[in-house]
This record gives sequence, structure tokens and C-alpha cells, in this order.
Amino acid sequence: MFRSITSWGACFALFVSGLAQAAEPPTHKTPISEVQLNRDHLRVHFIDVSGGLAMLVQTPDDGVRMFIDGGISGLDDMIRYVKHFVPTSKPINIAIVTHADSDHYYGMFKIFKTYDVEQFWNTGYTSPPIEKPNSKWQAMLSAVRSEQNCKIYMPISDWVSPGDLEIIDDRGTTTAKDDICVRYLNVDAQPPKNDPKTNRRYREAEQRNNASLVFRLIYGDVSFLITGDINGRPLKLQNPVPDEFVESEEADMLDMMKLLPEKCSLKSTVLQVAHHGSEGASALPFLEAVDPEWAVIPAGEAHEHPHEGSIKRLKRVGVKPDHILRTDEGDQTGRGDEPPADDSFIFETDGRTITKVWWVEMEE
Repeated sequence: MFRSITSWGACFALFVSGLAQAAEPPTHKTPISEVQLNRDHLRVHFIDVSGGLAMLVQTPDDGVRMFIDGGISGLDDMIRYVKHFVPTSKPINIAIVTHADSDHYYGMFKIFKTYDVEQFWNTGYTSPPIEKPNSKWQAMLSAVRSEQNCKIYMPISDWVSPGDLEIIDDRGTTTAKDDICVRYLNVDAQPPKNDPKTNRRYREAEQRNNASLVFRLIYGDVSFLITGDINGRPLKLQNPVPDEFVESEEADMLDMMKLLPEKCSLKSTVLQVAHHGSEGASALPFLEAVDPEWAVIPAGEAHEHPHEGSIKRLKRVGVKPDHILRTDEGDQTGRGDEPPADDSFIFETDGRTITKVWWVEMEE
């Protein structure tokens, strides 16, 4: 079913007569029990896990189920959320950890405990802090390796290269026009320790963030850019840092896009805003290249994300204020650990446009 790789083609747009109605921004929360999703459409869930990232992807007719990261807070509610849409009798076909930060990978313990998992993807970044035998990261990898019949693609660069296109769900057809695809943009297991332009030395945490697996999930004319925690802006190079200045992994992807415009385009319908909307990400040139219609900020009050500068730059590239969705909308200042899954978002698409956006809350 997977590892059908091509490095030259693009996912074909759907051939249809007429255009589907584009979705309006959600204006109110819908209790999860009242959510009625269209199984004929691709469904992409951004699950509220306080300050972390957790995503569920369901291709049409549930041909493939993908889970990304998993957060670190409110994991019982996160699993309750996933189980509402995916019965435990069904496998998670692809589990992805974008990078080795606990607010991204810790929930994967719960996924492996609850579901059979067929594949695991990770760039394979290594460093002394996460290589310690008693580290949480090593414990998570042990759980992955203990999963029966789970194929592990780590480092994923052993199988794919930047710009490669992979069909993850061919929809059982003889043509490629309705395939669900992944376009790989960053598979670098060991990013450089210094910025090549400024020679600024990255902290280990910045290197780890720059090792995030970055890819576009593509269905016809609609795509989702998954960025993990990549960096794009130095916080102390200048004060203030100009919006137009870009470095780090975002600069590398812009360079790749210029060299290989067809294979490494960043343009996407929906952007998962990098690093929870921090000021150290989402440089203006990067956002201009993505040119998103929608932006989702997986944020939480604990780290004071998202930063107002990040939101300002999203608006500057044309994202409408009501198209900037935040998983911290229900958080109250000073509470720190809000009930998770109360501000989750689900995008439905037929491959031509975003047809529905749900704002979902859990129920007691």
C-alpha cells in the first residue's frame, strides 16, 4: 500500500465539472457527539492537546488512517477523541513523530498502546540528551520497536529524499487524479549546527526543531503543510528582527523551492503554523511562499504562544483573521493546564476545496 515513490510527478488535480462550495469559518463549537463527517472526503483533524501538536488524518472511506505526534498533556482526552472517529479494531496505518520534543511525541505512547500500528516515520535525529538510555524518547522508541509487524522508517532519509512524492492512498483506481499523496520537504536527520548565512550557533533544541519532518499532504487541488517545530527567525540577531529576515530550516526550504520549483513548492491551502506560533518561526518570506488560505496554530497558554508577531505576519500574507484557528481559544490566562480537546478543528475536503471546517469540543 505504501512506499510507492516518485520523484518527478505531481498529484493530479481532480477532473470535475463545477466547483464545490468553499467552507465558511466555524463560528461556534460543536460537541463531538454531534459531528457528522463526510466519509467520502479527506478529513484532517487538529486535536487540542494544550501546547503540543496532535493530528489525525482519515483518507476517503477510511482507506488510510494517519496519526501525527500526540502532545504531552490531556492524553486520556486525546485518546477519547481519536477513538470517537477510529475504532480500536482498526489499525493506525501510519504513525509519524515530526521530531523528538516531548510535546510532540509523548502521546504516541498512548497510540501504540491503544491501536495496532503498521508504520512509523521519523527523521532519526540524534543527540546526547535524547540518546540517554533512560530518556523518555528512548522509552517511546522502545515501544515502537516492540510493536508487532510495525515497519519503522527511521531515518526516513534512507527511503526518501526532499521533493519525493509518495502515494499513501491510491484509492483503488487506475488513475492518479484522486490519489492522496505526501510530498517530502525536510527529511534531514542531522541539521547543521550553525546557520550557513549568519554562522549563528544553534542551541540543541533548535537543531532538534530543525530536524522536524516537514511534508505536504495533498489531495487534488488541496494541500496541508505540516511543519512541526521548524525555525525561521533568530530572536537575538537584531532587535527587533525584521519580518523579511529568514534563516534556519525555513530558509533551506525556500532555497530548495527555488532550485526545484515543481518538486519543492511550499504553496498550501492549510498551514500548520510552525513551533506553535512562536516568534522564532514563520518568517515572512516563508509564509509568502506557502500563501495559505487557512492557518492552524497548535498552541497553549503555558509557553505564551502564539506570539503576536507570528499572527501579524499571517495576516500580512493575506490569511483572513477568521481563517486563523487556534487550539488555545478556550484557554484562560493563568490556568496553565486547560482541559484539552476543547478547541479541536477538523477540515473536510473533496480535493477541490475545503468543504467544511468543524470547531469541536469534547464532552464530559
